[in-house]
Amino acid sequence: MKRDIITIDEEKCNGCGDCIPNCPEGAIQVIDEKARLISDLMCDGLGACVGHCPEGAITLEQREAEPYDEHKVMANIVRQGAKTIKAHLAHLQEHRQTEYYAQALAYLEEHQVALPIYMETKPQPGGCPGSRAMAFAKDTPEGVVPSGQRPSGLTHWPIQM
Repeated sequence: MKRDIITIDEEKCNGCGDCIPNCPEGAIQVIDEKARLISDLMCDGLGACVGHCPEGAITLEQREAEPYDEHKVMANIVRQGAKTIKAHLAHLQEHRQTEYYAQALAYLEEHQVALPIYMETKPQPGGCPGSRAMAFAKDTPEGVVPSGQRPSGLTHWPIQM
């Protein structure tokens, strides 16, 4: 099957390892002082690691590769602890990979692994949370103003000018 997958140029790679923490799937390891893709099965092809290589040694290319396997990725990630699980789930949400996200949650449930604290269980709609439309209810009855305070006339956010 053809799909996007990373390629590491061995000539350019200096073995710094900056790509490793930026690969939530754990598909890269430094071996013999060079970054190496350890499994096609674990590379999701989204390229989170690409921009973190100071030498430009990592690129995405479309080539024959085994299909990505979220089950195998999760088996690797669970061993690395709650922070890595949380980072991987956030990575899937960021890239709107709802199918893989559902597979990851199913793996965690199947293996009775608790979700990391503060982890959302459903992907949230896009956009900046601060720009979400909100309506503000008044806390005080109409016409009642606490002494020395003037109530805000703001009723919605964001405001449109």
